[in-house]
Amino acid sequence: MRVIATTSQSKSAIAPEFKEFLRESGFDFVPRRRKGLKALADEYNAQGVIVWQAEGPVLYIDDAKFFFHPSMAKNRIALFRKSGLIDPLARACSMRENSSFLDCTLGLGADAVVASYFSPVGRIVGLESSAPVAYVVKWGMKLYKSRMPWLDNAIKKIEVINCNHYSYLQQMQDGSFDIVYFDPMFRRPLLKSQAIAPLRLLANREPLEKKTIIEACRVARQRVVLKELVSSQEFKRLGFEKLVGNPHNKIAFGIIETR
Repeated sequence: MRVIATTSQSKSAIAPEFKEFLRESGFDFVPRRRKGLKALADEYNAQGVIVWQAEGPVLYIDDAKFFFHPSMAKNRIALFRKSGLIDPLARACSMRENSSFLDCTLGLGADAVVASYFSPVGRIVGLESSAPVAYVVKWGMKLYKSRMPWLDNAIKKIEVINCNHYSYLQQMQDGSFDIVYFDPMFRRPLLKSQAIAPLRLLANREPLEKKTIIEACRVARQRVVLKELVSSQEFKRLGFEKLVGNPHNKIAFGIIETR
């Protein structure tokens, strides 16, 4: 899929952050010249157009737009701050304040943000195989600002890497992270959300491979965690025998202890 990048209609100058984004991502820059996004996409034979905004890049594709926003993560963390209710992810991963956490399927980054909050001094790394998703989320996180330091701090320390998770795991030494985490794109989505429509178009839909879980077990000092539908056969296929979750929730976490 070809993706190009441009400025907004009101901006023609390329901001320093935008230059760094272009250098890092490798996306082709095209001048806006007051053209509509569809006209630009047609002219440059592109399926997606990234528009640089001061708040972060926005990807337009198939009449939908995709950008980083921590709405779900913010709500989950706020619930804990208000009621003391531990987030199911943090419980399943047995997060500590210094836990290192490798999210192999970053997507929108909500789970990585939650993990980062519950591990304020631990290393948090998110892997995303789709370049448009990875760089939109990475730079959205870099530029995101709110009036909540607890949220901003959790977001800012996440390292986002555009790569295939199996290749990354192969390069890691034994026990490089406390927790290795997977949340594959649901093949039967629970919600039809316009906000994640472009993500579904760009995400890697290949099922996890057993060899990936084997590598994850080598890299994880404590546990490998898989988030899936509670009825999913993926847990059994991939060797996750221990399941945790809420009986009233359609989501469950499979756990493989590695220590």
